[in-house]
Parts: sequence; structure tokens; C-alpha cells
Amino acid sequence: VILSTLVRIYVIVVHTDMMHTGFLHHGEELLCNGLYYGIVLAAMIAAVFTARADDKRLGVPRTASDISGPRAVVLGFLTLFSGLFAAYEGIAEIHAISPMLFLTISDLIFAIMLMIIAFFTLYKKSFTPGLGYSYSLIGVYCVFRGIHCFRNRMVILTIPEYLIECLSLIGMAVFFVLLGGYLSGNETKRTRKALCFWGTGSASLVLSSALGTLIASVIAPEEIQNRIVYSSYAAESFRQSSMGADAYKMVIVPWTNVFLGLLIASLLVVMFMKPKGRTSELPSEETEQND
Repeated sequence: VILSTLVRIYVIVVHTDMMHTGFLHHGEELLCNGLYYGIVLAAMIAAVFTARADDKRLGVPRTASDISGPRAVVLGFLTLFSGLFAAYEGIAEIHAISPMLFLTISDLIFAIMLMIIAFFTLYKKSFTPGLGYSYSLIGVYCVFRGIHCFRNRMVILTIPEYLIECLSLIGMAVFFVLLGGYLSGNETKRTRKALCFWGTGSASLVLSSALGTLIASVIAPEEIQNRIVYSSYAAESFRQSSMGADAYKMVIVPWTNVFLGLLIASLLVVMFMKPKGRTSELPSEETEQND
């Protein structure tokens, strides 16, 4: 996340034609994309090997029962905030210049769903099979947001933050579907490694995009700062008022996506924390010497 955030700031400040189109400067696409996505991909692959090494070191299979107590409470609050911001996004879409009914309905419906899931997580402080499986529904929500992203933005491949948002939503959708299997006790031998792979990628993309845009809005030259806004409504208003002439403003990642990214990052952390009340089945060095 740190490395990809630094690269994102560098790309925004140095290589993006913020004054006119929002595209990367011609001829610099390979350098910027290769550097940014190369770091994210390397982290995704490294996460798989980390999970594999952790399995060998611990010797005790990690399960959803290890995620309980304060760990589950943290995840519950992050799910709650994701639901609150989903509701905010839905209400904001109602007041947009050209509102999309599809996004409004999906945001409001899944906001209620997220808050219900968060309530049961906070109440139980552990994951039952039914509650764990319900987290896979968040993946469906990410699919809906991804559909909106592809429908609403026609130049996804050429404007960096549009592509980052779409790719992160794809990764989050896969992650939460797999998470439903893990938390409900239906994981396979490779489920945790797949969670590490997709979770690391999607969390790195969404968090680095959000942090990079926020930091660039403070430290970048004034002409770039003036082109960064904090809501899609502000970007849409500028586009409408400019009538297509230099009508681009960079907008931060939707806050719903940001908190879903934080939820994924927190899930990866608690998955690697030491299981409560369980010790490794591997013999210790002292035991081997005694034997």
C-alpha cells in the first residue's frame, strides 16, 4: 500500500495531463502502468507465499473460529461504516445532475444489508456459518458497483483512476465471495491463499488510489490541486458547466470502496494473527532436544 501510494502520487503530479484531459501524457503509459501495477502484482504474489509459509510454520489450520471477540468487533464496525457510506452514496446519487436509478437502488438496498450484517457481527462477536456466508453478498454489491463503473465511464483504460476503481471492484467481488466460504467453514485447501492474493491486490489498489489522491490534493502544484475534487457531484457539475472543453476533474475513490478496502485489509490482518488458545502442532526445539 505504501509503495503503490507513492507511485500514485508520482503519477498524478508528474505524468497526468490534469489541466486538460486527465489522461497520462502520451508515451508515458507503459512506464506509469508498469510501475504501479507491477508493485501491486508483486505484492499479490508475495502474499500467497506468505500464507503458504505461515501454514507450514504454525502447523495448525486457521479457521473462522479464530476471528472472534475484539477482532470480530473491529470487522463489524468497518462493515457498519461501509453500509453508512453506501447509504450516503445512494442519497447523493438521487441529487446528482443525471442520477442513475440502478446505482441508487443498489446502494440503498445493500446499505441496509451491510448494516444488518454489521449488527449481527457486533452482537455475536464471532462468525456462525450463516453470518459468515452473508459476507459473500458484499461481493454481489461490488459487482453492481463495477457494472455502474463500466457503464458510466467510457474511457476506463485511458484515465488511471477509472481503471483502478474498476479493477479494485473486480478484486473485491472475488475476495468477498471467497470470504463467504472461509467464514462459513466451507474453505478448501487454497481458499486462504486465494483470499491473500485477491485481498492484497484490491486493498492495495483502492487504498493507494484514495491516499494518493488525498495527498496530491495537498502537496501538488496549485493547478493540479484545483483539478482534484472530493465528490462525484462536483466533478459532474464541472463537466456539465464546461460543456466538454477541458471538462475533467479528478475525484477521490468513493468512500464506500475505501471502507470496503479497509475491511479487506483488516480481514487479512486478523487471518494472520495467532489463533486464540491454540498452539502449534509442530514440535518445539526444546521438545526435540529432550526426545
